[in-house]
Amino acid sequence: MRLDYVIRNGRVIDPSQNLDSVQDIYIKNSRVVSLPENETAECGHVIDAEGCIVMPGWIDFHTHLFREGSNICIDPDMMIAQGTTAAVDAGSAGSATYEAFYKSVIAQSVMRVKAFLTLYAGGQLDPKLIEDFNPELYNLDKIERIVERHPDDLLGFKIRISRGVVPDDKGMDYLKAVVDIAENVGEKVGRHIRVCVHTTNSPMSAGELASALRPGDIFCHCFQGAGNTIVLEDGSIDSGIIEARKRGVIFDSANGKGNFGARTGEKALAAGFKPDIISTDLTVDKFNMPPYCKNLPTLLSKYIAMGMSLNDIVRCVTETPAKIMGLDGKIGTLKPGAFANVTIVKPKHVKITHKDFREDEITGDILLVPQMTMIDGEIQYCQTDFWY
Repeated sequence: MRLDYVIRNGRVIDPSQNLDSVQDIYIKNSRVVSLPENETAECGHVIDAEGCIVMPGWIDFHTHLFREGSNICIDPDMMIAQGTTAAVDAGSAGSATYEAFYKSVIAQSVMRVKAFLTLYAGGQLDPKLIEDFNPELYNLDKIERIVERHPDDLLGFKIRISRGVVPDDKGMDYLKAVVDIAENVGEKVGRHIRVCVHTTNSPMSAGELASALRPGDIFCHCFQGAGNTIVLEDGSIDSGIIEARKRGVIFDSANGKGNFGARTGEKALAAGFKPDIISTDLTVDKFNMPPYCKNLPTLLSKYIAMGMSLNDIVRCVTETPAKIMGLDGKIGTLKPGAFANVTIVKPKHVKITHKDFREDEITGDILLVPQMTMIDGEIQYCQTDFWY
């Protein structure tokens, strides 16, 4: 069988197949393929991944990517060198700007990009310009047209429920209004519209906020450390959070700089509460800048330091986000037939300090260093000293 690439000798971790072993990965055209029995692989491009970990291409589920349309955003393709092969923008665009975002970023990017729509028409324009989530200001007709026009790219709606963003006495009303709009628009277009909620420093308890969310909605910044967190004073998890998880609410760590609390994360993990998704919340003020959320491989290294297993961590950036993006079996997996999105990293043993917004520290001794990133069977990044 003639192949385009064979990746050999690497430790393959693919939670979608419960796979953690040294084995070969075969790639032909844009897909992962299996080698038929009794056939020999013929390939001029054999990649030796000895000493490396081979994984499904990473998915960064919470980012800000409306470059040149928002002052907080980055170019998505700059993340390819960090092992990222697909991403979701978490509401950088609103109804007045989404079409420009689609044309200038989503349609132009090498990696797959999907998005949430901030219901405030202007989206997230600048750190000093705060959205107004008063439901009376929403352009519902335009929102509905955007949802109808972009069924493959738009996952749902975004709202920020934080002190200083929403009035303390209106936060719950604003959140319920967004959920109702998602229900109504979803019925009209015939598909589920998710709601993604920014929860840092919420005016209500974490459990109360989560009570408004439906199965499949996203509780993001679940390890935030400001104000009302998911961890109670005795170290237990808010019962409303436990009930929400049972109900099917998705918990995304969406770290960023100000949206992660080191002690919250440590206590939550100690209580057995793991995130469903690990994402960066990358914006221009922290992109590739230590010691907070420099990039996705640095972030994943932090979760190793906090004691999560590598298999659980990989699932949070592959299989789980792929399902939520409606791409289950197509990306986030190395099963034969899937798109050949592959991330290869080399574990480097080095002391690394991770900080949160309070300057609290987590110290680790492993850094995952990307060596190669492949998207749809094409090498988009290769470290200089890898595969030569």
